Amino acid sequence: MVNLKKLFKGEHPFLTEPGFWIVAGHGMSGEPLDRVPIQGRIQISHEVGQDTQKILNIGEMSVVSRSNPLTFQTSYEMIPSEDALQLDFFQANETVGDLKGKVVFFDDRLISTYTSGDGSLTGYEVLHRMGENRYAVTGTLLGAGKLVNLWKLDLVRPSENGPQEIDEHSSEA
Repeated sequence: MVNLKKLFKGEHPFLTEPGFWIVAGHGMSGEPLDRVPIQGRIQISHEVGQDTQKILNIGEMSVVSRSNPLTFQTSYEMIPSEDALQLDFFQANETVGDLKGKVVFFDDRLISTYTSGDGSLTGYEVLHRMGENRYAVTGTLLGAGKLVNLWKLDLVRPSENGPQEIDEHSSEA
């Protein structure tokens, strides 16, 4: 069985070290594209059983809008695959339907690609490691070849000395 803490050569603490992360940045959606602030939090945990092991990513994201605020839950399961540089993942999502895909280790990046169960939605997300406790995240969701959502976020793990502030302007496009 793979040691989850040593996945990807131990170079990606976001997945290999259970803990809490803060999310802040911006997204765009709609037609025409409308820019909205996003904030949230993610808890990473490892579940190791006799025959299975997985990484759980459970969180809450909020679209910070005066006219139409929205908060939604995220829940991903990531399972080591036959390839040591790749995880399989599954997300049950009420808003867009179930998503399944792959997370691939590529140097200082984690790249995920995904598709909805019926194939109507596809997308990708890139987590670029900027330091031990920080990632820059960009991603898109496409439907029928058209842009549904895109996002640019900072992902920060608070230090043991207290929460770290995320510079709201660092994720502006």
